[in-house]
Amino acid sequence: MKLLLTSAGITNQAIAIALERLVGKQARDISIGFVPTAKNVESGNAAWFVKKLSQMFEYGFTDVDLIDPSASDVDWRAALANKDVILVGGGNTFHLLNQARVSGFAAWLQANMTDKVYVGISAGSIIATPNISIASVGDGDENLPNMTDLTGLSLVDFEVSPHSPESVTYKENSDYAETTSNMLYTYDDNSAIAVDGEKVEIISEGQTKVFYAL
Repeated sequence: MKLLLTSAGITNQAIAIALERLVGKQARDISIGFVPTAKNVESGNAAWFVKKLSQMFEYGFTDVDLIDPSASDVDWRAALANKDVILVGGGNTFHLLNQARVSGFAAWLQANMTDKVYVGISAGSIIATPNISIASVGDGDENLPNMTDLTGLSLVDFEVSPHSPESVTYKENSDYAETTSNMLYTYDDNSAIAVDGEKVEIISEGQTKVFYAL
């Protein structure tokens, strides 16, 4: 399985190149299905979401479709079937995971990623891991659906803490790391984790820190 777990999307050339390498195509030839579900419950100005889209265009990724599995009138399975990249955007992590389960998107991902690349932005990165508890640490997300089962999709065997140290301090990450048996990658908005099968690589033009499993 191939994944690119970002904090804030395609924010620099290193991350853009990593995505091209994972897909095996140049940016202009890559088709992307952008899943915006996590932002649906976010209040306030949506300029941050528009910025994520514009960032991709800046780095040459121009074939981008918005596809929301939580929308009742969308045949999202057909829409995502021929995409090279499934890009799951940021917002509320708990809402995203809940809707991924309810809509069937979670099961679809686990069955259909052999020839695609999964890209996460913040919440989209967190749900790919074994557990999403980190989402409530620091300046974290509200558990809007009151979920008790915080098991993630387990597309990888480690956890991630995006926006670190911008929104989650290293002390907060360190304290959390003591509660989990999984390795914890923490990284800022200029960094990402690239996964290609068994190979895990830190892609960064910023700050990263790894907390190893207990």
